[in-house]
Parts: sequence; C-alpha cells; structure tokens
Amino acid sequence: VAAILIVLDVFIGIIAVVGLFFTWNQLRARRRRSGAKGVVLVVDRLTPRRKNIARLQVSLRMVGPTVRYEVGLDLEAHGTAFDVSTPKPEMRPSMGCEDAEMSWSFEIPEDELDNVWVIASWMSTENADLRMAALASNLGTAHTYEWRWAADFRVSRAGHWRRRRSPTTPPRTVAGMGPLELGRAPGRGRAAAPTAEAPDED
Repeated sequence: VAAILIVLDVFIGIIAVVGLFFTWNQLRARRRRSGAKGVVLVVDRLTPRRKNIARLQVSLRMVGPTVRYEVGLDLEAHGTAFDVSTPKPEMRPSMGCEDAEMSWSFEIPEDELDNVWVIASWMSTENADLRMAALASNLGTAHTYEWRWAADFRVSRAGHWRRRRSPTTPPRTVAGMGPLELGRAPGRGRAAAPTAEAPDED
C-alpha cells in the first residue's frame, strides 16, 4: 500500500509540473514585450468576445530618467493606416517614467493579425537635436523592428527599419521608406538583401 501511495504521489507531482509548464507557456504566448532603450512596448492577447475576432491591448511606457516627446501609437498594414473601432490614444507632448502608461485596446479579425503592425513613435534628444525614433511590432508574430538612423547624422540623414534579434544572429536591414508619420511599417516586399553590418548594441 505504501509503495502504491508513493507512486501516486510521484505521478501527481509530474502532472502538476507539466500543468504549470503548459500554463506558463500559454501566458508567455499571450503577452509579448519589446522595447528600445528606455521604452517598453507590450502587446497582450485578451480573452476574445467574438468568434474569429482577436482582442488585444497595447501598452507603452517609459523607463529611466529620459523624457520623450510627441509620443504616439498607430496601427498600420502594408504601409498605410489600419482603422479599428477604438480611437487611438491622443499623442502626448512629452512622456517620462513618472507618467501613466499609454494604453490602447481594440479588436481585429484573426486573419488580419499577421498583416498589422503597431507603431510606437516618439522624438528623442540627440545632443542638442530632436530625432524621430520608433518601434514596429507585428500583432500576429514575434517580429519587432526598430527605426535606426545612420551612425553619423552629419554624413547621412538616411534611416531604415532594423529587425531586433539576438546578438549572435547577423543583422538584416529592412529598407526604410521615410518618416514614420507618413506611414511606413515594414511590410512584405520591403526586405532588402542581407548586408554585412556590425551588430548594434541594444
């Protein structure tokens, strides 16, 4: 009898561990976090209210002492604005770590998720200048891109989207099409051939 109880205890323990592992993976799949230096963008999958309609919440917050300016959130698909029933948050003239996070809840058809990007954009200080910065996160995948300017702004004022990835993987450049406010999400067909660039330090 004692041996049977021990076997049952072990079996129940294994089931409990597997259940916790499965639950943790489900939670991770429903929340995706990305960010640039001092900026955190979070996309949460909420419990859907209607069949085949995804319900999401996007949150943007600042960390650290730096203040960002003209902070906003947008949705884009194929490089143009993507409309949802819930109006996007008002652009904030400035936003720091002590300010409340910017939040946006909306619903999108499941089959549209892979085509839609949430764009977080802001102006950051670069010495005495203000320069646009942005993150683009795909709602259906884990792909996140960061808008990067040329290393020396005096030599080149060109910018491009760069996919954020682990430092051990060679970076790939995605051609930028101009200022973010004109609508330039990194959509299909815009990927340039891989180039030999030095990895960025995030």
